[in-house]
Amino acid sequence: MRPDSTTSHPFAIDEIDPGTVVDQSNTEGRPVPIGTFASVEMGMTALESIAAGAPILSTDLGDAHNVVPSGWWVVEMSVPRGAQSGDACRLVLLDAGDVVEGVVVTAAVDDPLGSGLGMIAVEPDPAAEVAAAAAEGRVAVMIASH
Repeated sequence: MRPDSTTSHPFAIDEIDPGTVVDQSNTEGRPVPIGTFASVEMGMTALESIAAGAPILSTDLGDAHNVVPSGWWVVEMSVPRGAQSGDACRLVLLDAGDVVEGVVVTAAVDDPLGSGLGMIAVEPDPAAEVAAAAAEGRVAVMIASH
């Protein structure tokens, strides 16, 4: 008798948005050759958008709360391509010229037709000003090089 050369791996049933818990309700197991993908832990949070039908990768998942310093606020805004969860960033508030430190929580989806929006955490004091600037398109995001 030959050992089974496939294993079940989770795939997204529908598109999974960043911040969504990835579990059996939004994935289905499909047979894949053993060793094709690293195993993933269900119940983790999607750190970026996962397309319908795509395999769930360990790099897609994490605990979004681990990258957000305690007490900081998360604001949705345009995030440069290439940014990754956990990247340090600086937000330039264009009208005032103020610079605010931040950390990328979820990067924008790498899709030319996508919104380009992601989530960035900032300290509590400037959070309201950053949120207003982001809503009005008055913030530029700079990402630290890797």
